[in-house]
Amino acid sequence: MSETHATSGTPGTASGSPAGDPLGLPALLRPAIQAAIEEADRRADIPAELYGTLRDAGAFRLLTPRALGGSQTPLTTVLKVYEEFGRIDASVAWLVWNANFGFVGALLDESATARIWGGEREPAFANSGMPGTAVPAGGGYRVSGHWRIVSGINAAEWLVAVVVVMEDGAPRTTAAGAPDVQMCVLRRDQWSVKETWDVSGMRGTGSNDVVVEDAFVPADFLSPLDAPLRIDEPLYRGFLPALVLPGCTAVVLGVAQAALDETVALVLAKKNSTGATLAESPRTQYAVADCQAALQAARLLLGSAAQALEDAAGRGDVPTLGQRADLRAAMTHAAQVSRQVLVTLYELASSTPLYRGNRLERLFRDGMAALQHANHSALAMEAAGRVRLGMDPGVGLF
Repeated sequence: MSETHATSGTPGTASGSPAGDPLGLPALLRPAIQAAIEEADRRADIPAELYGTLRDAGAFRLLTPRALGGSQTPLTTVLKVYEEFGRIDASVAWLVWNANFGFVGALLDESATARIWGGEREPAFANSGMPGTAVPAGGGYRVSGHWRIVSGINAAEWLVAVVVVMEDGAPRTTAAGAPDVQMCVLRRDQWSVKETWDVSGMRGTGSNDVVVEDAFVPADFLSPLDAPLRIDEPLYRGFLPALVLPGCTAVVLGVAQAALDETVALVLAKKNSTGATLAESPRTQYAVADCQAALQAARLLLGSAAQALEDAAGRGDVPTLGQRADLRAAMTHAAQVSRQVLVTLYELASSTPLYRGNRLERLFRDGMAALQHANHSALAMEAAGRVRLGMDPGVGLF
């Protein structure tokens, strides 16, 4: 897609947003999001105008340091924001999650952040956790890679990608004996986009493929995840991947909650062959209560696990492997709950979610697509089990 996603505004300002209240953003932006849903579905990407509206309101600077114009919002609050966006539209919520990579500013050298945040607008990020390669070359690295399903890439000005540093054709190892894995920030003119996003669910995310071929990246645009913080604030201490990993789960919980809300409204009005409403059926009553209880429990568990990491960082402690395992287990559990809720509600709604244009139909296909993310894999629960058994998790970025 060749359309330029342009917007105006100054980093650190949020036109029309509730000052200091990220939790108010979803409600503030709901009308603009709802007005663009059909166009995003047709285009298989977010409309430029809506992207600009989200950007100007501050939806993409939730995790950015205050020193760089961000709101530096606590993780537990950010997850609530993602969930509320998910209740409005899954694709927009997904893009908000993926664009919130401003926390890299707490790691990168000031020379790099001056270039990234040096313009008149909030920088627009996309990201991928799939590994590319970086080969040392005078003053920097030659970076190559093919990253699949990169949400929001058509609007992005910067790509934050994971790379493995290579030497003599093999991964370079750190002092700890592990592969040297770093975050790398690339400019828009250093990659090409392959239009591959031909899907049924989450269409508005524009999650196309990205190819980088031997691009030179200065050394200050790379950083190990465990590098000393340049901006040392509690939000960035401990385990940085935790700022990213649970975001997709919060989105899915929002989608499942929205599906439940839609189903409740439906069964109160829809009648069966005897003339009674679906809501009068004991089966319906049980299913609605069961789904609500399951979602609430999953939400509380995820929030509790995130709060434990947040509290540890606030005390200056490094989150334990057990606390990180609790987060991953909570994510997989919430994904399993959300999937079961969506299936239960799809059955309960009878023929209604079969029809395109019905909100339940969209919520179901979007929710199921979001649940396919690798972060929701059962492998994470297995890894959490290994930790509980005193073993190594055996999973990267765990």
